[in-house]
Amino acid sequence: MTLTTVIQVTADGQLELPPEIRSKLHPGDEFVLWQEEDIIILKKVQKPLLNELIQHQKTVNLEESLSFFEIADRLSKLNEIDPISEEEIQEEIQAYKQEKRNLA
Repeated sequence: MTLTTVIQVTADGQLELPPEIRSKLHPGDEFVLWQEEDIIILKKVQKPLLNELIQHQKTVNLEESLSFFEIADRLSKLNEIDPISEEEIQEEIQAYKQEKRNLA
């Protein structure tokens, strides 16, 4: 499922997620967050995978040795999903920008 929508940050600094996203979340769900410039990616992970990523980060400084897309590729391999290509991310960014322009 692909969802493109505009969300806002509340006065408390929280993100307002759309109901169709919130309905799929459960207490205790954990996410890994990556940020590079104005791009933020959240990836739902299983607890053992999160612990493995934390241990890996202790031995390697990922920020210095890997680019954003290399990190995303590593995460996708650990989670056994198809990696998100740079083209797909750029398409989503362009779609978001177009939607934002249409709202203005």
